[in-house]
Amino acid sequence: MPLIYFIIFLFANFFLNKVYGQVIKKNNLFVINGAVSGRDSGAVVLFYSDDANKRHWDTVMIENGKFKFTGTVNAICDAHLWTDLTNRNFSDNTVVRFLLQAGNITINYIEKIETPAIIKGSKSQAEKEKWDKEKSFLLIPKTQFIKRIDSLSRLYKLDTGGVIHSSIINLSKKIDSLIKSIRSMDLEYVRKHNSSYLSGFLLSVYKNKLPIDTVQFYYNILASKVKKSNVGYTVLDYLYPLSDNIAFKKANPLNGVEFNEKLALIKSIHELSSTDTFGNRIDFRRFKRYYLLIDFWASWCQPCIEDIPYLKKIIEEYKGDSIQFISVSLDTDEKKWRKAIAANNLNWLQVSDLKGFHGLVPTYCKVVLGVPQYVLVDKNGIIINSDSPRPDDPELKKIVNNLLKR
Repeated sequence: MPLIYFIIFLFANFFLNKVYGQVIKKNNLFVINGAVSGRDSGAVVLFYSDDANKRHWDTVMIENGKFKFTGTVNAICDAHLWTDLTNRNFSDNTVVRFLLQAGNITINYIEKIETPAIIKGSKSQAEKEKWDKEKSFLLIPKTQFIKRIDSLSRLYKLDTGGVIHSSIINLSKKIDSLIKSIRSMDLEYVRKHNSSYLSGFLLSVYKNKLPIDTVQFYYNILASKVKKSNVGYTVLDYLYPLSDNIAFKKANPLNGVEFNEKLALIKSIHELSSTDTFGNRIDFRRFKRYYLLIDFWASWCQPCIEDIPYLKKIIEEYKGDSIQFISVSLDTDEKKWRKAIAANNLNWLQVSDLKGFHGLVPTYCKVVLGVPQYVLVDKNGIIINSDSPRPDDPELKKIVNNLLKR
């Protein structure tokens, strides 16, 4: 890691520790003492959520093979320890994934060996490891099949007779079957252990793989303490914008009662507004005679940036037609938002309330977790598609042309 980045990380960590030091509650504080066998120096990164459910990337240096992290956590969170800073893959063996709880945690990781890290001090992590052993008759073959597919994929170019392709398809079917069995076991665990933080974590893993009504059902049976934890918050953060159940939202006001009441009254996009780069409040009623394509993006989102050239072409092609384009940023930092607009020459309407995913506009439009997301709206302000094709997909033009009768 370059020295300048290391200095920035150290300053950021110092500042955060000072700030949180003023409000830390002892029952939320964690201390991680770790060791990396096979390495005396370098850096490690901890990705976790604090007691305010805010995500952190904290970096510390390894000294004589050891490192230490301190921070706060909302009961429990899904944490990742990056031991190789050149890696960008969450599922890589160099990433230690564990359930972080308040208290003293120890982590021992052996570099360049595929054996799992030894983690002690987290009751939920111990519960997870015990549960994984019970599922090992499914997890082990799943891992083996995945490795076989990976090996076969490397030989795919030599597959003149289609044998490798056929083998990959068969292995994929076996993996799908195992995944379904694992999911069934996990959901049964949630049902039987509704007061376990592990149940909240398991539901957070499956939240975007299940129908909304199913996620809502399992969330409702979780104990109050689990709902209030970070893993419970993670589920609700995903579920709340997508659910059309008013009673559920009233019982679980993600962003407060006042926000929930405002959201419940909104019947169309035309009742929403946002702020442009000049600080002007933009009332979406001005678009009543137009179809709308709303682009939800953020300065930190690389796929969003990569979409810009295609989006510009779409905007230029439909100039003068009865369709308008709005980009809604999910940034929370105004300077970064404005910098990205200037750097990419975004010369159409740009708005943001700088509340991330928790503003009225993204919540009403059912924007969850990932961006870019494109929302298509009719002339009455009714959402046609909350997850429209991206601008490089020919299907988007087909949809728009059909609306415009071109």
